[in-house]
Amino acid sequence: MKKYFHVKRGDIVVVIAGAHKGKSGKILEMLTQKDRVRVEGVAMIKKHEKKSEKNPQGAITEREGSLHVSNLMLKSVYDASPRRQAALAAKAAAPKS
Repeated sequence: MKKYFHVKRGDIVVVIAGAHKGKSGKILEMLTQKDRVRVEGVAMIKKHEKKSEKNPQGAITEREGSLHVSNLMLKSVYDASPRRQAALAAKAAAPKS
């Protein structure tokens, strides 16, 4: 059964819930079996790699972890939302101390 999502690979998205709320990036990979996606520069994890011919010392590399697709919103939709516009207007109108 084919799943359909509100985002696709290459879209610019904003994280709207969870530990990485407010961060944005481009979708690198869709993990459709688990309803998750990898977003560029968001949810970074450390990955321990074994020694190999390519990397004789082994290494600890950093790569993107996955986020549930329900925690994402298209950046264009996010920026156009009335709630976002009201927050930006309130921030601009607030006196600086």
